[in-house]
Amino acid sequence: MNWGYISAFFYTVVVSCMHPLNWEACLPVHQWLIPATHDFMRYREGIYVNEKRVLEQFRLDGGSTKLE
Repeated sequence: MNWGYISAFFYTVVVSCMHPLNWEACLPVHQWLIPATHDFMRYREGIYVNEKRVLEQFRLDGGSTKLE
């Protein structure tokens, strides 16, 4: 994981949630942390990876050549 992501998370989430006005939005962690983690994992997997898998299944050469 890149330190840029960690520092951005720290400054936008942790520091913002220390302010009492933001506690109402930050306290239900299960509502925002799990979906954000899921989105990050999908992003790390690659954009359009599902579409690429489907297209590789229907290639005329049977998928013998690599696509970039």
